[in-house]
Amino acid sequence: MPANSLIFIGKITRPHGISGELCAQYYAESYEYFKKNQVFLKIGKLPAKPCFVRSYKEQGNILILKIEGINSRTEAELYRNYDLVIEESALTDNDLQAINENEETETSPYLHQIIGCTAFVGTEPIGIIDEISFPAGQEIWFIHKGKQEILFPAVSDFIDRYDLKNQAVYLNPPAGLLEIYTENSDEDTSKENSSPKTSSASKNHSHPARQKQTKQTPLSPSTSSHS
Repeated sequence: MPANSLIFIGKITRPHGISGELCAQYYAESYEYFKKNQVFLKIGKLPAKPCFVRSYKEQGNILILKIEGINSRTEAELYRNYDLVIEESALTDNDLQAINENEETETSPYLHQIIGCTAFVGTEPIGIIDEISFPAGQEIWFIHKGKQEILFPAVSDFIDRYDLKNQAVYLNPPAGLLEIYTENSDEDTSKENSSPKTSSASKNHSHPARQKQTKQTPLSPSTSSHS
């Protein structure tokens, strides 16, 4: 299944209880996709796998899912941070209309539209936006270029404009933000050059779980909006 045919509608955050239930942040307005078995589980570059939802219930701002084949907390742990996605062809008419209208105005883009875009400062590309998170309710974009990772606060004052047709976002970062990451990257490179190399060296990045967005329109647009 081509990755570009998938639309992001939610994210698994953690297990719930001991019987294999899962907590999820859900960004679509309708649960119709569950009823029609149109939802898939996906993480990273792994192929999407069917997600057959046996039951679901709202608990505050969290959705509790019981997915077929996940019957214990141990099994549920394996699905932390998996995305809930649907094929673009499965979009309801209302959701598709909302996305099309949003693409025309290029304001408050949806999450799936931002992921994969190149971030620019002026004419200089600073990396690819490959993840969005919501720690403490603040929208954060994870921008990667090589080994460098930038955590960018996606607020309206720091974003000049979106060019969704060309998969580009133009930023106006606060003074000193990019320099912090550049300095850290230079320090890491210096340490690597001055330290003995080992064949088992590795680097892990841990991203905080997304927090629930307030539902305003189907598929939850980005919280930053611009004219």
